[in-house]
Amino acid sequence: MQDKIYAYLKSQKAGATSKELVEQVLKIKGASPHISEKLIQTAISGDRRFAVDEHRLWKIIEKGGTPLSETVFVLLSLLTIDTPQKSGIIVEISAQKLRGDKIVDRFHTLVNPGASTVQTMHLPADFAQEVKGGIPIEKAVRLFSDFVGDGILIGYDIHSSINQLNAVLSKSNEMIENPPLCLKFLAKKLIPNLQPKSINDIAAFFKLSVVDTRRTETEVCTAAEIFSRCRELLQEQEFSAIEEVLAFQYPDIEYVDFSKYAFDKAFLWAIPQMPGVYKMKNKNGDVIYVGKAKNLKVRLNSYFWNTTDRLQKIADLLNHVYTIEYEETGSELAAIVLEFRLIKQYRPGLNQQLEVHERTTRYGNLKNFIVILPSSIEESLELFFVKDGLPLQRYEILRDAVNFSGVERILDTNIQDGNTLTEIEMGEMEIVLSWVEANKDQVNYINMDTISGKEACLKILGDYLRDEETFQKKHFRWL
Repeated sequence: MQDKIYAYLKSQKAGATSKELVEQVLKIKGASPHISEKLIQTAISGDRRFAVDEHRLWKIIEKGGTPLSETVFVLLSLLTIDTPQKSGIIVEISAQKLRGDKIVDRFHTLVNPGASTVQTMHLPADFAQEVKGGIPIEKAVRLFSDFVGDGILIGYDIHSSINQLNAVLSKSNEMIENPPLCLKFLAKKLIPNLQPKSINDIAAFFKLSVVDTRRTETEVCTAAEIFSRCRELLQEQEFSAIEEVLAFQYPDIEYVDFSKYAFDKAFLWAIPQMPGVYKMKNKNGDVIYVGKAKNLKVRLNSYFWNTTDRLQKIADLLNHVYTIEYEETGSELAAIVLEFRLIKQYRPGLNQQLEVHERTTRYGNLKNFIVILPSSIEESLELFFVKDGLPLQRYEILRDAVNFSGVERILDTNIQDGNTLTEIEMGEMEIVLSWVEANKDQVNYINMDTISGKEACLKILGDYLRDEETFQKKHFRWL
């Protein structure tokens, strides 16, 4: 059966849903999306030739890994300024998004660090005026993080740039986890005699224009040209998958020995690019670490990239892990909630997570609302019901649903006398409130305190489900 599925997917370059495979290959008609997904997962269990993408389409993995021609790259440039009081203040961010070798999107913003700080930077008058018109750094970094998506981050000294951005995001317990591709490292590996001290040295080698590093839009264009030349050299050396390039870039490294694990690179490369939670276990089967990810494939592969600057925490994990298990979720929020519950359940020794009561995020005015997010089940959405004083409730709903009785029952739930939330229930509610407050401009929610009752809510939800564009959007919001 696996070979039949393989043959069918070979003829469908765009991939196929579980329901399509069930109907066309298994010849079963009328199965629901949820049952179809379970059938296909069972049919191809253990076969690493198959993977599911972020749109829930099954595809074939050729030779392991993601082809360079299908990879999304994001070239990044930051402009930082030092003052007597502080160094490395970000004032400008530029980026280009490439799919294959074509530019598909651009990002640029100026960052205002505050009028008093700008005065101490001694910038040219016209540029200082531009910076004063910029946006706050927290908003700038969050917008950039949304722009990046699942792309591979590229820059001359990309690790330093990511660290600077994460220093901003860490205040809200977030971080950019995308895999980095360092042009400085890559150029050294491809051109052994080249010892670049700046991006200009690489540009000069390829006979490109010298970069005006005072502005990021110019630098990011030069970085794109350099990367294009590097790709030509990679192709000459027969690199075909991005995972191979990510491993190749690092100099003088100790390669990961997969013989001591119950999995190999093929397992890592076949992990879906979906949000989810993962458990790392030792040889005794004990859970030693629980983690969450916006992109399971990116996150889990990142532990095994060959890098000399690996954190001690990662080194400890690699020394003790034997098996990895993961569970897909429909959204980042679902992954965070599941991670919280699993950490409470297993108490893994290597986890370092703040207790819920230590969270410092300020919540907004939302008290009673429904968050509408993607589901891990095909053609479905997951609803998160937040009601003041009640535990979090969740509900999976099909796109073609006509019976909303399950939703009505949750909406009719009221606080009972003596009903108090448990520690875990309180923790889940604080996680959801914190996440929604941080992401409310990018996600869809229905504020129950501003609409006229249950019937109006059901109508909004029904209209939303019938929106043909709903499942093409990564973030959506009802206004």
